[in-house]
Amino acid sequence: MKTRIFFYTTGILKKHRLPVPVISVGNITTGGTGKTPVVEYLAKYIGKKGKKVVIISRGYASKLEQKKGTGKNERCNDEFLLFQENIPGIANILGKDRVKSGWEAVNRHRAAYLLLDDGFQHLRLARNLNIVLIDALEPFGYEHVLPRGLLREPLHGLRRADIFLLTHTDQISEEKKENIVHRLHDINRNIPIIESIHKPVCLESENDETSLDITWLKGKKVFAFCAIGNPLSFRKSLESLGAVLLGFHEFPDHHAYTPSDIKALNDEAMHIGPDVFVVTQKDRVKLGENVNSWAFPLLTLRMEICITKGNELLDTALNKIIN
Repeated sequence: MKTRIFFYTTGILKKHRLPVPVISVGNITTGGTGKTPVVEYLAKYIGKKGKKVVIISRGYASKLEQKKGTGKNERCNDEFLLFQENIPGIANILGKDRVKSGWEAVNRHRAAYLLLDDGFQHLRLARNLNIVLIDALEPFGYEHVLPRGLLREPLHGLRRADIFLLTHTDQISEEKKENIVHRLHDINRNIPIIESIHKPVCLESENDETSLDITWLKGKKVFAFCAIGNPLSFRKSLESLGAVLLGFHEFPDHHAYTPSDIKALNDEAMHIGPDVFVVTQKDRVKLGENVNSWAFPLLTLRMEICITKGNELLDTALNKIIN
């Protein structure tokens, strides 16, 4: 890892710079830090400025079929389907070669700005802003790189960041948050630190396509399941809304649900008798036509990123590039 970084910083390996600004959203640990809603937030932010933005992603775990009407038969992943649903007017190009995808975004989609999804370790493509997400629930990956810990690279790699964006800050104590901030200052005191939460917005019913206020969950008996990078955060969100968790089933991140999975979940739920199933939006988009195959009503907890501290720092950094 150190050798690869050294080769790129010294120019032995070539960095490719595109003719449009590139904003990278990434992290230094494996698992779910909340990149997808942050990319969505940034895409909407740039779009509101009247600028054309395109997302370029590696497309990890692309096992799902793209929605009908896209004119393509390629496989995609859950993040792609999520972007299609939440920001349908913004293109998302999947491909291992992010430089090639970048040129496609510029030449074919006429992109004025690019969002590099999960791009912190992708050193081949130069970027104008490095936003690194730090999950407050497990910020430093047990201090060791894989497989001993959860770090993708040693912690001193965080010195390459331009902004630290703390996520899930409402799910830890103030003392722990202060310790994280002090540690980040030790790594680089000059990097702005922004705080955020994943805010529950509403509950969406897949049976009659209605929306419920999140307060509806209080006191309800819930069986939840998910296949996301940070299931603990989802569980804490449900508990904070007053849900009574009778069951909580975790699948590996990016897991594609099968008919046997659905049968097993239904069988398990029949024994405990919940009022509802609850999933994340990222899980629901993977269920496809199976949303009506449940023994109990299926609700989706829709979340969005909310900046709670340092919003002016993020605005300043983005506007330097956008303007």
